[in-house]
Order: sequence, then C-alpha cells, then structure tokens
Amino acid sequence: GSLPVIYLGLPLLASKMSSMDCTVLLDKLTRRTSSWMCNSLSFGGRLQLMASVLFSIQVYRCSTFILPVAVTKECDRIMRSFLWHGSAYGKKSGKVAWSRVCKPKKEGGMGFVGCRVWNQAAILKIVNYNCSCSWRYVLKSRNLLANYLLYEIGDGMSTSLWFDPWLSGVSLVERYGDSVIQDSGIQRNARLSSVIKEGEWDWPVTFPDLTDISNLTAVLSNSTDRIHWMKKGGIFTIREACNIINTQGSEVEWWKIAWFPRSIPKHSFCVWLTFWEAHRTLDKLVRGVVSSSNCCFGCGQEESIDHLFFSCPFTARV
Repeated sequence: GSLPVIYLGLPLLASKMSSMDCTVLLDKLTRRTSSWMCNSLSFGGRLQLMASVLFSIQVYRCSTFILPVAVTKECDRIMRSFLWHGSAYGKKSGKVAWSRVCKPKKEGGMGFVGCRVWNQAAILKIVNYNCSCSWRYVLKSRNLLANYLLYEIGDGMSTSLWFDPWLSGVSLVERYGDSVIQDSGIQRNARLSSVIKEGEWDWPVTFPDLTDISNLTAVLSNSTDRIHWMKKGGIFTIREACNIINTQGSEVEWWKIAWFPRSIPKHSFCVWLTFWEAHRTLDKLVRGVVSSSNCCFGCGQEESIDHLFFSCPFTARV
C-alpha cells in the first residue's frame, strides 16, 4: 500500500502533518458536540463534558503528532463555542475570553489547557527518550524547559557537545559564544564522547576555559546518557510542562470560593462568572441596546450584578 494509511486510529505519514490530515479529529469533535442535547445543558454540564469527553478526544493526537497551528486553533474554537453556545458553530463571542478560561483556577481561570499548549507539552515527553520522531521540534521547544532538565552524563554518545544544556543547565555555546567551536578545533556536530577518554575528560589544552570544566563536573560511568525531569521526583508530567509553558500570572483571592472540593459545577460556574462580572444583566444589555429596560424583574430597581446578589429583596428571599 501507499501512505498515508490509518494505524491504531492515527495516520502514518511520509511528510509533515497538514491540516487535511487532521480533518478526522475536527469532524469527531464537531459530531460529538452535535450529538448532545445542549439546549438543556447548564454551563456546568457543558464544563463536565468538555473535561471528560471533548478534551480526551484531542489528547491522543496531541501526544503523538505536532499538530498544525490552524488545527489547534480550530480545536479551541470548537471547545469555546460549545462552552458558550452549546454547539460547534456558535459565532457570537463568549462571556469571558478563552485565554482567561484556560488559566489555572488559582489565577482566575477554569483550569483548562489550550490545545496548542497541551500539544507542546505532550510532545516534550520525547526529550526523555532517544526518539527521532519530530526531533527538530523537540530540540526547539526544549529551551522552554532547560531549567527543569538535569543531564546525567555517562559515555557522552547521546549528548551534543556544544548545543545541549548539559553543563549546569547551559550549553557550551551559550556559555562561551559560538566562536568557541572554531577556537577549540572540534567539529560543530561533535558528541560529548569526543572529549571523554577512558572515563576522564580530554579537553584540548589550547582552550583553558574548556579545561576548567574538568573541575566543575565529573564524568560518570560508561552507562548511556540520561535526561531527568527536575520536578515531581524526577518524573515528567504533561501538566507540569503546561504550567511552565503558560505564562504564570498572579493568584486571585477568590478562587477557592468558586472552586472547592465537592462543589456543584453549575454553582461554581455561576460564582466564577460573578467574580469576572460576566453575567449579562439588564444594565449591560441596555448599554448594548439589546434591551429597552433595566428594571429588575423582582423589585423594579436597576438590575446589576451587585443588586441581584446583595441588594434585591426578591433574591434575598430565594
């Protein structure tokens, strides 16, 4: 046969993955959202379906391939549209920006991870293995996690002498500049094993800075080189990688009020919208020329978030 073919639910490709190769993923997400009776689902119900069903559909491919940017954006669009409108084809904007929804709960988000970020983090697990799949992308993305990787040098056969951050989290090119390659007389594509001889360092004596490295680190046994994850006891987790890739924001004071153990998702969602002032109350609809009256249905005063939750005598009785 000829490529591409489907194997274990994934396409086997002879070239870089294109958007056309991902139509099965997008169609599956769209069909699944269309199969639910979303008009009867609360926001909390949609939240649960997104976390348990829709997100798991894209995880398999995100952990195997580098998806095109257009595909990751379309996955996020389908998820966003389902959350706010109950279908994959909603055209109106949501009550809260998707970038805010995808923040951790303690930073005021819902704890979701965008498809692009999850794809980057999932592919980075290959760093821990001698795997050639998508290696160019992994090498590019690995700089994001340089401070969280620990190189254990053995025989030096698997480690780039100049470009891998094996020396205290920094590569030799970063430490000494690109000119160090020419000054040392060692090839640009050399492995670390080229300066190891019988378990000892064998640096060129013409470059004193390199010989000083012998005092900074010791050569280990003749075992293979290994890369360790410096978080969570040395075990790489995609969730940890996502937290590193995402820009870290400040913690909001109210997040435990909205999200706490055994909370009801529908209620938590409502409280979350309240803190972001995202409820479409009549005072906002009047300003947007959507409604002609801003009177509260229960007491006749001006309807606002503060009024409904704290001042309205009708809601107080409820």
